Amino acid sequence: MQILYSSLHNLDMAQDRPVRKAIPADFNSYMDAYIKFATTENDSSREYNPIDANRTVLRCVSTIFTDVLHQGDVVTDSESLDEHTDSIALKLLDVEKAVQERIGQMTDVQKGSIVQALLLDDEGYKYVVAKVEHSEWYDGETLEKNFGFPGQNKRVWKSAVIGLDAVDGAVIFTTIKAYINTNAKYWTADFLEVQEAKTDAVNTKAVLHAIDRVLKPVKEKSPQDYYNLRNTVVHELQSEQTINYPEMVNNLLGSYQPASEEVDVQGMRQKLLEASGFDTQFHTDPKAIKGPGKVKIIISPSIDVLVKEGIPNWREGFLVHEKADGRTFLMIRCDDQRTLNSFPKDTE
Repeated sequence: MQILYSSLHNLDMAQDRPVRKAIPADFNSYMDAYIKFATTENDSSREYNPIDANRTVLRCVSTIFTDVLHQGDVVTDSESLDEHTDSIALKLLDVEKAVQERIGQMTDVQKGSIVQALLLDDEGYKYVVAKVEHSEWYDGETLEKNFGFPGQNKRVWKSAVIGLDAVDGAVIFTTIKAYINTNAKYWTADFLEVQEAKTDAVNTKAVLHAIDRVLKPVKEKSPQDYYNLRNTVVHELQSEQTINYPEMVNNLLGSYQPASEEVDVQGMRQKLLEASGFDTQFHTDPKAIKGPGKVKIIISPSIDVLVKEGIPNWREGFLVHEKADGRTFLMIRCDDQRTLNSFPKDTE
């Protein structure tokens, strides 16, 4: 990976403009960490499409890319590049000021700096924009405000990776992927001014479909494990929340103890993490999941029990009871008094 150009701005809502900071050589480890997180280490992102390529961020990115191409990928004149990165940083500062005014004292916009970089790697050109954590402190003698960066845990609050190409002199945005660590949609809607390539409903259905493909072989080997895992997934997708797909998979299978030794938990986990066709970060759309579906449990040739999907820990309502004479019964917790009155009580 080659960094063709980079910039760093501190964002201070008390200032009219972002504060551009020179990047010293010993800060390169921070820049590398931020860029690697945005481009390769972060597995929770969402794909977006431009609303209008002439909006501030995309227009500036396009101009920066064209300028660097004209300089032969070796930046000798950064004046124009600096102006456009200043514009991008100012756009973010203005957006965050508006957001802070809107939310008032309920909470605070996360403080940080904005890192920008134009990269060239084996996949082509990429432009990275990332808002990263910084802390403010005051000099004990001058009382001037300064900004510092944590020595460990170099956090990226939000990021965007914009794939770039030039065809017949025109700039093409090949991909736009964004990561947000909160529900702060202003990063994509107001700052980047892009829209989701896939809707929440599409992502919700696609994730369930992908998980169903992996779980289907388990149904024959161990119905108990199949219904337990699938019911947990349905419950997650029918709950209003932001999904981090890798985290969801790890929560589902990371410490899961299967009822059957034939169930390969780690194999399923690997297949699920390799699944594609959806964003790895999205907000669930419960209406996209048909339901509630029902799981049929075969009791005997004349009795089946139907259990609604999406109910957490439903198996806790069932117990197996074996009589002294060898007969086996499935006990089901019942809260309906009329149903209880319809059956004889066990007096043994």
